[in-house]
Amino acid sequence: MNHGMSRRNGAKLTKREHIGQSVEDILNTPVGTRIKRRQYGSHVFDLVDSPGNATGALQMIAATADAIERWEPRLSLKNASVSVSANGQAQVSISGHIKDDGEAVAYAVKVGGKS
Repeated sequence: MNHGMSRRNGAKLTKREHIGQSVEDILNTPVGTRIKRRQYGSHVFDLVDSPGNATGALQMIAATADAIERWEPRLSLKNASVSVSANGQAQVSISGHIKDDGEAVAYAVKVGGKS
């Protein structure tokens, strides 16, 4: 069953793929940058340049959990972790389950820095 469309090429997406696309969009959209929807997004982007220590990682995980809870009602977040690379890019890895069918999912989203 199809649940959405790819923003990259217009292809049909499964529910799992559509939620992953949504999570990536939420985490890579800084709060305050969407016109007429200023609260949409996350504060993860603001934290990419924070120290790559346990405190910085915890702040990024909290920002991730907050944004997903607020903007992606189809996903129940179970676990999140952050890894930071030398190029200024962070990777947020999350796992959880889809609320309506219980399917386990895991996503990794790169934020900040150069690809």
